[in-house]
Amino acid sequence: MENNLNMNTNTSLNNDNTQTKAPVLKPILSIRNLTKKYKERYAVNNISLDIYSGQIVGFLGPNGAGKSTTIKMLTGLASITSGDAYIYGHSVKTDFEKAITYVGAMIEIPEFYPYLSGYNNLKFFAKLSGGIAPSRIDYVATLVGLKNRIKDKVSNYSLGMKQRLGVAQALLNNPKLLILDEPTNGLDANGIREFRMMLKDLATREHISIFISSHILSEMENLCDTIAIIDKGQIIEVKPLEEIKRECTIAGSQFIKCNAPNFAGKTIFDKFGIKCLIQGDKVFFNSKDSYMLSQAIVELTKKKILVYGAGNVDYSLEDVFINIVKEHNKTTSIS
Repeated sequence: MENNLNMNTNTSLNNDNTQTKAPVLKPILSIRNLTKKYKERYAVNNISLDIYSGQIVGFLGPNGAGKSTTIKMLTGLASITSGDAYIYGHSVKTDFEKAITYVGAMIEIPEFYPYLSGYNNLKFFAKLSGGIAPSRIDYVATLVGLKNRIKDKVSNYSLGMKQRLGVAQALLNNPKLLILDEPTNGLDANGIREFRMMLKDLATREHISIFISSHILSEMENLCDTIAIIDKGQIIEVKPLEEIKRECTIAGSQFIKCNAPNFAGKTIFDKFGIKCLIQGDKVFFNSKDSYMLSQAIVELTKKKILVYGAGNVDYSLEDVFINIVKEHNKTTSIS
């Protein structure tokens, strides 16, 4: 499977009628054959992935799949066994100090000095980084929605506000890439929604690339434009979310709501040889033929069955994720 996202632009003709190529967009993060081995076990096994400017990529996988290990290698918290990752063209393995200057990271719940204000916490971290002006502190506080509370003590912050402050800290050095590992842990529904809107705004307004790991699949569905699924240390899918859902819909369940579902199910089986599932007044069936739904409705109408509604089953990211991992496990168990 090709894991790289094709972001190249098309060629065009200039005024001299000579064909020129538009510049190829370079990835902000380029992971190449990245591997982490603990004794005889591969925690991450030869993964590759590209992330471009402004993309929000959800990094999904079962517990123990290799998500956190990958993030630790990217941020220097774990050594790389083989392969490499390049951030803004700089090698994490051989030029880490330069590569990490383009990264802002927040791993789960950030830690701050509770007796200091949000502003003074950011000021402290700015001094550690060096060369960060006070105006930048004011700017990132506004970006994350803490402008009116930045002078309050952190001990008076809610968990959601602490998460926002954590993102502000990660943005201090004006990064090109924001890496977040389970950033919504412990947040309530409203806090998660506010955090999601903040990240979308950062990607759109600041053109920051966001690489985010989370187990809350419904939230990833609302946030990410692309998903990368890792299982047993290997990336098994990288595609735009809508493309994956569209493929699942074409190859997945369709339904017809009618007044005689049992008779309708038998009719569809007799005519097309497709087994049906009856649930209430709905008949579900699987077909890769995009015209099968309309053909089935025509056949039921001939049989005087009243059709009240029909369509494709709307797959959620959770459905997609479970199906992809399940199919991968089938393949690996056979091989």
